[in-house]
Amino acid sequence: MITYLSFALAITLLIASPGPVVALVLADGRGTWPTWTILGGILSAQILLACALLMLYLALDVNTLVLEWGRLLGGLYLAWLGLSTLRASGDAAQCSVTGGRQCFWRTLRVGLSNPKDILFFLAFLPSFILPGQSFARQACILALIWAVIDLSVLSTYATLSQRLFRLDTGKALLTWVPGICLLALGLYSGLQGLLALSGQA
Repeated sequence: MITYLSFALAITLLIASPGPVVALVLADGRGTWPTWTILGGILSAQILLACALLMLYLALDVNTLVLEWGRLLGGLYLAWLGLSTLRASGDAAQCSVTGGRQCFWRTLRVGLSNPKDILFFLAFLPSFILPGQSFARQACILALIWAVIDLSVLSTYATLSQRLFRLDTGKALLTWVPGICLLALGLYSGLQGLLALSGQA
């Protein structure tokens, strides 16, 4: 239970990191409630999460060395992503709203267009998978938790775009805090992978 609570807390911070899907939710939320945009973002994340869990399962079965290298390289990617977020201005990209279902497919394409997100998941998930327990059961629980948190965070962003995001202080807070968290988690994951690889040398 503690592992799942820690996972929920960590992904709340991670999902809050500004990215292309968040930018679409912010842009669409300024007009009407972006239901289809949010659903497209959630589905894209679930597809990438399923791909990462499958790759992780295969890596665990074949060779733990693959997993540790994934953790090290993924941690470096997370750290880079955190630094990039901190350097970004935090301005949300404007995108035209052409209808509900079109917004859904547009957001789904945007969410799936970055295959590096699988590396992100590979770097993040190993810390929350317990050896000796059913991988399938853990994967289903993690995916469900991710979907619920994803819905909550994107809905919060939509509310912020309609109310608070126009304030400079709110914009700065939502840009700096996720970037710092990404950087810290990336360094932690990379260090764990490096220590594991050093122990196997």
